[in-house]
Amino acid sequence: MKKLHIYILTMALALIQTGCNDEWEEELYTQMVSFKAPIGSEGVSEVYLRYNKTGEVTYKLPVILSGSRENDKDIHVKVGVDSDTLTTFNQEKYQYRKDLYFKQLPEQFFSLPDESCLIPKGAHTENYPIKFKFDNLDLVERYVLPLSIQEDPAYVTNKRKGWRKALLYVKPFNNYWGNYSATSMNVYADGQTKNPLVSSVRTSWVVDEKAVFFYAGVLEEKSEDRGRYKIIMEFMEPSEDVNGIKSGTLHVYATDKSINFEMLGQPTYQLREIADATKKYLVKQYCTVNLKYKYDDITTMPGVPVRYRAEGSMTMERSRNTLIPEEDQAIQW
Repeated sequence: MKKLHIYILTMALALIQTGCNDEWEEELYTQMVSFKAPIGSEGVSEVYLRYNKTGEVTYKLPVILSGSRENDKDIHVKVGVDSDTLTTFNQEKYQYRKDLYFKQLPEQFFSLPDESCLIPKGAHTENYPIKFKFDNLDLVERYVLPLSIQEDPAYVTNKRKGWRKALLYVKPFNNYWGNYSATSMNVYADGQTKNPLVSSVRTSWVVDEKAVFFYAGVLEEKSEDRGRYKIIMEFMEPSEDVNGIKSGTLHVYATDKSINFEMLGQPTYQLREIADATKKYLVKQYCTVNLKYKYDDITTMPGVPVRYRAEGSMTMERSRNTLIPEEDQAIQW
């Protein structure tokens, strides 16, 4: 009986290995085209691009020809917007929570300069340029540009791993955008000084070159009502001391007057850079904001606003690789 079990196991492993070998050989010898768009934790490909109000920002999406054989001809790979893939993705991932759906990036915020990407003879990869314009893009919504490689008799698409599709989650950034540690920002019921509410992280999103927004208090950042609690921070021109530390004031306000936002005192910020202690090519960048404000929670109990007071500081940290010239690649998100 033991020998029979060993025999069955051996045969099963042989079948699995044969299947894997077939897949490997197919990808090795059959030339297939695909995108290089690594998928992140949310199932989409995150694209970081510096905000540029006055001009376009170009993202270069790699298009790859697999296979070990030499590419003996020019290949025009057709690329197009694929709304259906985004719709299917949202329905499968979020089902009835439509407020969490990724939205398709509107046409006025991007352009595809060409309908195809030319992989020239002798090459196995080429970049497909996509132009973005972020002015007036409201990032309360999460925007994705869904693309796919369209079928054509001139080439074979890599369908097996879904690599012929790319869901590009566009994330513009500036000097102040990122995840802020908020453990030093206490949120009290107004009039109280004990038992504060604390959020570990507050994410900020780009408004323009010198402004970001975050959500008031400890509001859940995927709340259906998040747009009503949008707080904008404008960073005024800073001064710099002898140590290279920059300090300045903030202009802070809410976009929805119904939450009765009130700034208490003058909010400030500080920017500083520190070389990494062990990796000399890395520079640690810190942005600290100091805030004290009040606002009304108008949605937890409709018709019964609850007043809160938030006070303290939040700090954003990120690392930049000084050996890489392209800023969108140099910052280690």
